[in-house]
Amino acid sequence: MATTTQTLHPIPDDELSPKEVVEKVLVVKTAIFKNWKMILLLPIVGFGIGYAMDTYLKKPNTYEANVVFNLGGGSQASGLGDVAGLLGLGNAPDANIFTGENFFYFVKSRPVLERNLLKEVEIHGKKEIFANFYIDSSGIKTSDWEERPDLQKFHFQSNDIKKLDLNSRIVLNAIVKRAAEATDIASLDRKSSFIAISTKMENETLAGMWVTTLLKTVEEMYTENQTQKTRKTLRLLQHRADSLALVLGIAEHKLARQMDYSQQIMMPEAKVSANSMERKSTFLQQLYYEAMANAEKMRVSLVREAPLFTEIEGIKVPLDVKSEDKRNAKIGALAGLMIALIFTYFRTVLTPAPKEEKA
Repeated sequence: MATTTQTLHPIPDDELSPKEVVEKVLVVKTAIFKNWKMILLLPIVGFGIGYAMDTYLKKPNTYEANVVFNLGGGSQASGLGDVAGLLGLGNAPDANIFTGENFFYFVKSRPVLERNLLKEVEIHGKKEIFANFYIDSSGIKTSDWEERPDLQKFHFQSNDIKKLDLNSRIVLNAIVKRAAEATDIASLDRKSSFIAISTKMENETLAGMWVTTLLKTVEEMYTENQTQKTRKTLRLLQHRADSLALVLGIAEHKLARQMDYSQQIMMPEAKVSANSMERKSTFLQQLYYEAMANAEKMRVSLVREAPLFTEIEGIKVPLDVKSEDKRNAKIGALAGLMIALIFTYFRTVLTPAPKEEKA
């Protein structure tokens, strides 16, 4: 007879046999049943503590407002470069100042936010400094000024930043910092030239008005910076035209007197003097008309160079409401469960196994 020999392969030390797996599952089951009260109680306690924190530290709802716009560049009018070149001012603004990330920084810069806060806006049919409406509606009195009774009734008396005293400047700086943190600006995506300004604030009217007013303020200051050289050229040309107008008026007055004098006195010298003054007056007229024409061209250039802010999507009505979720309660329940499992593990490991009785 042939003898069949079966070879048994030993199980490696780093692997578990089916019997050991079943034993460990039974150990875990036994540990859970022994400590079920703690595994149930600690998550409930953690949930209760977290829920109490959510209730005590509850944050008010916030309203999200955003406006989408497109920034189009201005164009130079043809033939005006020579006029600016004669005055040594060049013919193009420095476009690199407000390109890319520089523009995003410009929108949230202190000068822009200060001008926006010190604007007069209409609130429920009444004119009011925007900063005062922000103080009354943003929740800054309860969140930042809770321990400052001197600021609870503070209001700006003037929207001229040069007339603000030291205390008003300190308050304005605090509001600017808070408003900057609540304001976001970004491109919609890499392939799009659309830009979105958004904010989250406790008051719906404040949130909507903040982004819409800020867009207008950005457009004003952006245009002022981009057309600075053209406006300077326009002022010089207008000043030159005004000076020529004054000189031309004096020359025409003298010419009228000389012509009247030459008609009364029939002398050749008088006619020669009148003709000389007439030529001078004609030359001044040509210079004056040329200066006025250049000034008018520069006004047209000012309009063409102004960047175009096109609002693509205005704020929603009503705004989206963002409420704070019960995050602390969830974290508390999870933390309680983790502590209970860790305690159960160490209790099972450190408790000596019962000795088997000998028969």
